[in-house]
Amino acid sequence: MSKAQRIPPWRDRAWDFCWELYDRAVLRNPVPSLAVLAGLSLVCCWGLRGFRADASGDSLVLEHDDDVRYSRAISARYENSDFVVIAYEPPEGLFAPAALLRLKAVRDSLRKIPGVSSVITMLDVPLLRNPPGPLERLQENIKTLESPKASLRYAKEEVRTSPLYQNQLVGSDFKATAIQVDFLVDPADRELIDRRALLRERDYRKTITAAERVELKDLEDRYRFYKDKVAAQRHLQLVSIRSIINRHRSQARFYLGGIPMIIDDIMAYIRSDVVIFGIAIMLFIAITLYVIYGGIRWVLLPLGSCVLSVILMMGGMGLVHWDVTVVSANFVTLQLILTMELSIYVMSRYRELLWAKPHASNHDLVLEAVKEAFVPAFYMKLTTIVGFESLIFCDILPVVQFGWIMTLGVIVSMILIYWIVPAVMVLSSKPDAGQESEWGAPLTFGFARFTVNYAPLIYSITFVIAAGTALGISRLQVENSFVDYFRKDTDIYKGMKFIDESLGGTTPIEIILKLGSGKAPAKPADASADKAFDAFSEFEASGPEAGKYWYTSERLATIEKVHDYLEGLPETGKVMSLATLKKTAVTLNSGKPLDDVALAFLYNAVADRFKGLLISPYVSIENDEARITARIKDSSPMLHRAEFIRRIRADLVGKIGLKPDQFRISGLMLLYNNMLQSLYTSQIKSIGFSLLVLFLMLLALFRSVTISLIALFPQALASLSVLGVMGLGGISLDVMTITIVAIAMGIAVNNTIQYVYRFEKEIRRDGNYMRAMHHCHLTVGNPIFYTSLTITVGFAILTMSKFVPTIIFGLLIGLSMVVALLSSQTLLPALILWTKPFNIPSKASAQSDPAGGS
Repeated sequence: MSKAQRIPPWRDRAWDFCWELYDRAVLRNPVPSLAVLAGLSLVCCWGLRGFRADASGDSLVLEHDDDVRYSRAISARYENSDFVVIAYEPPEGLFAPAALLRLKAVRDSLRKIPGVSSVITMLDVPLLRNPPGPLERLQENIKTLESPKASLRYAKEEVRTSPLYQNQLVGSDFKATAIQVDFLVDPADRELIDRRALLRERDYRKTITAAERVELKDLEDRYRFYKDKVAAQRHLQLVSIRSIINRHRSQARFYLGGIPMIIDDIMAYIRSDVVIFGIAIMLFIAITLYVIYGGIRWVLLPLGSCVLSVILMMGGMGLVHWDVTVVSANFVTLQLILTMELSIYVMSRYRELLWAKPHASNHDLVLEAVKEAFVPAFYMKLTTIVGFESLIFCDILPVVQFGWIMTLGVIVSMILIYWIVPAVMVLSSKPDAGQESEWGAPLTFGFARFTVNYAPLIYSITFVIAAGTALGISRLQVENSFVDYFRKDTDIYKGMKFIDESLGGTTPIEIILKLGSGKAPAKPADASADKAFDAFSEFEASGPEAGKYWYTSERLATIEKVHDYLEGLPETGKVMSLATLKKTAVTLNSGKPLDDVALAFLYNAVADRFKGLLISPYVSIENDEARITARIKDSSPMLHRAEFIRRIRADLVGKIGLKPDQFRISGLMLLYNNMLQSLYTSQIKSIGFSLLVLFLMLLALFRSVTISLIALFPQALASLSVLGVMGLGGISLDVMTITIVAIAMGIAVNNTIQYVYRFEKEIRRDGNYMRAMHHCHLTVGNPIFYTSLTITVGFAILTMSKFVPTIIFGLLIGLSMVVALLSSQTLLPALILWTKPFNIPSKASAQSDPAGGS
């Protein structure tokens, strides 16, 4: 039964009615329809004011991760604030007078920056052994390098050897020192963040009330304003910091690192990529269209449509508050390419009709072109939407949002191309038919001959690619580090690398220990011990009673065990906790262990202005918990985050003897690892969803299981080969690469739909498979080649970015498009010639050349 016979008459009448409405609205009234489009465009242009980029930490964590909630609570409890670290490496040596004067000048300049709460340098940290003395004289001996009575000789020795400052304040080679710049945090902002997080969680769990939903909407607007405010403040602060550093770069080396700098640089890269690559791709599209079609009208019409689609999307995103993130940074490139792809198919069909029917009116040619291109174009865009919508299975909000952004982008492209392109073509004069040939015809005809002559070779190459893809997927990993996001010639890479290797690591991880409530230590029974206790009695009143008695030798022993364990791991850099201060105090106590009384004294002896450095970040007495912080050497090739975290959990129970409920791991490294580990599951769900829905859509279009499988296999292989290349090449899955397969599958299957849809039309003419194959290559094969070429080179332009994920994204998408083109021009027709899946009408079969399918 032919396809035409399977279509009910009422459906034909419905289609005719829809096309009559379209003809009246767009083609017979092009000026009013374009005026309406111009009005809609102006509305979207108003939304451009709200278009913004967002590279905050929200894009690096899971949306509903319990560890995220816990981490936010810990951050609020210990009053963590944003900070950047400056590594200072003077040529004269750290303690040379000129180096210290330069350090003081830099510090004083940094403190004047608005919004900076503190600047900590080796000039400001407490020196506990200046001069060395017994523990009971600690309070009077605490000085800083700027204290009048401070000894430079003692200071140099303490900074070099103290557990407080090794690999933290100074590097292991004693050539560089760290400058920490802390930024102010408004308590109202922290309350806003916490309240928003709570209501979003209630909304996710369907327990939110109507009043809370209204409140959440207001909080979302305030949170958006807050992120804009903080991003603007941080940018100005970082500009000032860089300006201060640059004034001294001729005299010393400076390296800058920290999460705020990463966010600011990523946002700069996003803005730069959106503008620069958008312009570069438009120029390339213009050149390509001119080479292909050889006329200005064939350049300006699709190019104008592409630009307008981007403007409409940017304005719409601004109106609905969809921000551009690290994940969606390439949406402009995708939008340009998806719009251009559709315009090429419509214009190519129009040119075919122009050659075939040179005497037809321009209106009739345009109407017939859009009608014949609509069905495959409609299914093309549906399959592309399926690819993007498969990203909803990811629990990373920016990835999900990217899927919705591009879904809307595909719909905008479809509407726009079928609105503006036909209307403008009708308004334009009918062009000359010209020579009936295409620029890409020699290549596509070569593909046809290769398919006929070398089918066994095609199958062999396919088998090798499939085997390599399977092997690569089996080796796929999700390891990645922040430093690898940037090119090696960028300042941020150099800074992060230097701090990671020379100043104790970069990415933080925390162990929170639950140690129970405290009680006052009993006074010693013997007289000598009683005298020792009395020697410290003058300090007892200086601290809260509960706080003073919390610091017991039993608790400190537990903290020290965990501290020493973490410090012994090869993946960790600097580890800090109360044990760090205790180790320093033991040296003041002639190497003798500290009892409970001495520990209580130590707490009171540290001046309040130094407790914020030495004690407060590592203990919460009201919560009966201690905090151990460690920085991970993020650039270490031996770092495997998931295994590292599992090993810590197991060893804290098996080796240290803690119970599972006595500790909890937190920190950015854990959150980032949780996100990375979720990518495996998300990728499997995304691929499974895409393949299933694409198969069902192909089945609805072609009404044949065999044809649907033949159409799906080559493009599925082209898309999955990306994962194979990633696995074989050691490229890890991350928040950007997880989107590549979905994008590739959604775009690549367009080639198949166009080819098979045209093949079915050609085969019903005379039933000759060979002639149908050649005709498909010489007609629809050309726009398939043009779009694949433009997409490949368009994404290749992204390799000029300074942001490594963007470079990888461009290369892998380009690779998948090349494989998709080759498979649609060779493997797909080879499978069709082999299986002959179409039900040919008897009349056409009788006209068929018996050898035509061989």
